[in-house]
Amino acid sequence: MTPRRNEVAQRPPRDDLDLAAFPSEESRGTTFYRAKRHDRGAWWFASTEPDADGIDGGRFDLAPPRGTCYWADSVEVAVRERLAHHVLDTNTVFAARAREMVVVAARASRGRAFADVTHPGAVRFGVGAELQTMGDYRVPQAWARAFDAAGFAGVRYSTRFTSAAPANAWAVFGTAGVPKRPRPERVHRDGVTACREAGIRVLDDGSDAGPERFTFAEPPGS
Repeated sequence: MTPRRNEVAQRPPRDDLDLAAFPSEESRGTTFYRAKRHDRGAWWFASTEPDADGIDGGRFDLAPPRGTCYWADSVEVAVRERLAHHVLDTNTVFAARAREMVVVAARASRGRAFADVTHPGAVRFGVGAELQTMGDYRVPQAWARAFDAAGFAGVRYSTRFTSAAPANAWAVFGTAGVPKRPRPERVHRDGVTACREAGIRVLDDGSDAGPERFTFAEPPGS
């Protein structure tokens, strides 16, 4: 039966696929951005078991003992990936949620090759744009494991919750968990400022307001 055009076409890599010549982009001391909870470190390499149900973990998570840490090219991309579904429809966020996070900046290591799945030549290896948007993560995770096995430092890709087609994010491979040697990071923006910089409207929900900010009235019929 011929597949319908509305069916997902992206497939996992073939077992015999040689990725040595897969298009790549080198990191050149690029500044990475990541939105995170203010009480947690940014350098966390997440892992997902290969037989997971396909909706847990991150898009390009590796299997233990390997992991993936996700970074963005800009504050806006970092914030929108963090807030995801919460802002896509309304482009608004409550102030309390914005205050839960900060955007940190870090400097990428120089000269590391990342598999560029946005490159026009990626399709010749079986990678289409669906790899970056499909809801079932088992396929992109399989590609991540193949890229890691081929010696790539991670994946260069375009995020799901932005509308840009060019690459705007980095999935960095490493040992699962927190690095044994601390990696530098610095707070770049507080959450509210970052959201506003990203063009997201921040709604004051009274989360930092005392009773003096409110007017109290008797309920009807009292």
